[in-house]
Amino acid sequence: MRRSGPVALLLVLWSVAVVYAATLTVFTAAYSGAMVQVDWEVNTETDVTGFELARKGATETSYTVVNTTAVTGMRHYQYLDANVYRTTGGTTPAPSAGNGPYTYRLTVRGPGADQSYLTGLAGTPSAVQRSWGTIKSMFR
Repeated sequence: MRRSGPVALLLVLWSVAVVYAATLTVFTAAYSGAMVQVDWEVNTETDVTGFELARKGATETSYTVVNTTAVTGMRHYQYLDANVYRTTGGTTPAPSAGNGPYTYRLTVRGPGADQSYLTGLAGTPSAVQRSWGTIKSMFR
């Protein structure tokens, strides 16, 4: 008599738990002056090796990685995108000034399959915010 049924089921359930080791509980992006503040939080960091944040403008065809973050054990992370209005220079690729609204993609890296989440940036920046971002970029 074979008893492989319960063992096979246990292995399948265990592998699903490993693949989805982290659940995103918060992922938001909001204008903060001349920058965009991106916040995220995970319920656990078990088997998480890092995070990759990418941005895409409405007229862009692909996402551009703007930040990679190592796991700190704090579960809550924040990134200030100071380059969202910049048009040249800098170490982070910048979108063109009139390219909003923006979408951010957060990829949670781990030993299993990576998990990706999207959030949109509510509203569009005012002319003052865009101008202030351009002025600040000249002095960086």
